[in-house]
Amino acid sequence: MIAARPEIPATKRQDEPATPMEAMPFDALIVPESWKTGGTQLDRIDSILRLAEPLLGVDRSRGDRAYIRRQPGGRLFITKDPRDTISFPIGHPREGRPRYAWAASPDGSERGTLAEEPPHA
Repeated sequence: MIAARPEIPATKRQDEPATPMEAMPFDALIVPESWKTGGTQLDRIDSILRLAEPLLGVDRSRGDRAYIRRQPGGRLFITKDPRDTISFPIGHPREGRPRYAWAASPDGSERGTLAEEPPHA
């Protein structure tokens, strides 16, 4: 049996990694920096945003956008909020712990869902 090819954004080029579209958006993504393509910095940024924004539920027509932050080890952390962090910040009851539950994908990316916040006392 031949496996069906994953659905990918219409703007995807053949030289970009295949990333299946998901029915439910994620809160964050981590992708290999090697996925960037293009001759200019803007081309490289756009190549990542074309893959990430549909998975994050970004709707540019509503003014949404995704934000990319470089991480150690050649990874890119991408969210809809530029203030998001991978770990809980200093002073938070869960300081230093991961803010996301991460699921690894066979393509080398990780898809994150925000962890539950503890109720305030």
